[in-house]
Amino acid sequence: MQDLDMTLKMYTSPLGELSNVYYGNCVSFMQNAAPFKENPDLEVYVDAKTGKTLSARQVFDLSGRVSNLLSTKYGIQYDDVVCIFSSNRLYTPAVHYGILGLGAIISPANIAYVPKELNHQLGLSQAKLVISTDALMDTVKQATEMEGSVVKNIITIEDLVQESQSYSPQAPVELPGNTAVTKDAYYCFSSGTSGVPKGVMTTHHNVTANVQQQEVCAMDYRPGNTFSGFLPMSHIFGLMKLIYTLPHAGSKVVIFEKFDFEQTLQSIRKHNIRFLHIVPPIMVLFAKSPLVDEYEIRGSVERMFCGAAPLSDSLIQQVQSRLNCHVIQGYGLTETTPVTHLPDVNIKEYNQAGIGWLVPSMKARVVDPDGKDVPKGGRGELWVKGPNVMKGYLKNPKATSEVLTSDGWFKTGDVAMVDEKEEFYIVDRVKELIKSKGHQVAPAELEAILLTHPKVLDAAVIGHHVPEEGSEYPRAFIVISGSDTHPLDIKKWFDAKVSRHKRLWGGVVVMDAIPKNPSGKILRRELRTRTGDHVHGFTNSKL
Repeated sequence: MQDLDMTLKMYTSPLGELSNVYYGNCVSFMQNAAPFKENPDLEVYVDAKTGKTLSARQVFDLSGRVSNLLSTKYGIQYDDVVCIFSSNRLYTPAVHYGILGLGAIISPANIAYVPKELNHQLGLSQAKLVISTDALMDTVKQATEMEGSVVKNIITIEDLVQESQSYSPQAPVELPGNTAVTKDAYYCFSSGTSGVPKGVMTTHHNVTANVQQQEVCAMDYRPGNTFSGFLPMSHIFGLMKLIYTLPHAGSKVVIFEKFDFEQTLQSIRKHNIRFLHIVPPIMVLFAKSPLVDEYEIRGSVERMFCGAAPLSDSLIQQVQSRLNCHVIQGYGLTETTPVTHLPDVNIKEYNQAGIGWLVPSMKARVVDPDGKDVPKGGRGELWVKGPNVMKGYLKNPKATSEVLTSDGWFKTGDVAMVDEKEEFYIVDRVKELIKSKGHQVAPAELEAILLTHPKVLDAAVIGHHVPEEGSEYPRAFIVISGSDTHPLDIKKWFDAKVSRHKRLWGGVVVMDAIPKNPSGKILRRELRTRTGDHVHGFTNSKL
């Protein structure tokens, strides 16, 4: 781990430090949530498709039964690892609580994985049990038969829930003193946009601290409010929001098996969903899809919270105008469990293109490539420090030392800027900046401009390396609405809006869909390795 220059510019949260910090098992933390103490029969989950509901009492009764079943029949003990490879289910939160109640560790897996990818996660985490679904069972069986897997049992989540009814509930294990600070709860795997996914060691205290941090920011989290629940619980964003933050505040969550835009539009009216947690690709749908007008949801949604990747101001304004709602964006990563920044919804003059301010008990720096802090208004890599920062990468001390300093600063890999009000803005990824003839060009900036074109449904930009020029040229990949617009017309329109080094000298490629991971991040590695594309307008620019 690297040592730091002691002369630093450190930002702190305007909300100060957390008070009454909780230390203990995150299941006990949930059971003792104030809304549940006041009303154990509070309805916390509803199935978007069937309308079936679960109260807090029912959730924790089921979780206790799951604990007993897993320990008695499947031999799951303290520190054993269980992989959950499943789309969202009404019972998923209770299953999480049941596993963690034993002191076991959960490794949630992306349902888009092919057998080799799942095997990598199973092998690294040394999972003993896989909980999945019938639809994914072939993938599970192939993955567990490959070298490296130590899985002993496989069960569907439906069978697990049904079988647990024959067992009596048992209480979660206690984590005394500061045990929760180091006791692993999750091995979530990073998105892998910059390489093979790494296992992130998330502790019980990481989880409970971030719930408390978010609650101080009062993000509409309270009894009586209903939120969407289509973000995958296999990803830290959906996992934390749907299983911890929202129910702990007493809010109701409508659970979707997976994201379906038309089902979402139907459910907004059917279930009175007034608050949505979304990722940028879904925001684009709300801005551009004709289905929005068909379902007449204008005025039905009060607020949308977007994370995972930066939003442009123009996209925010499109959605707000179309739906008559308020859009906010925050910031976080798998390694920070996840939220580090949120806006204050009570401040009307904050810049919506920003990510807000540090949550309580968080500190931040903005650092140049030489490790020196940049002044306000300057751009540099965002470093953060706080109780929600991961313990490290699973069995990967080298990768851990590359991102965690000796005194706890986590290097996010994102380029940030801080304004005079100390509101933060994410500009781009450090490794994704395009070096165009000595200029640094942020792909996110170019993508935001492309998305303002009425015929562009989605866009991604990478740097195309031209060896003879010793430079990279911006190349755009776009999804176009209809067939009456030529990509060269879009290129001409775009090039007129930007400075010379930002123009699309690398050309334009038309695609059916931009490759993205489940959290909405563009898979630029896939775009860089593509071959055989018809590139419109590629030229030696002679910048």
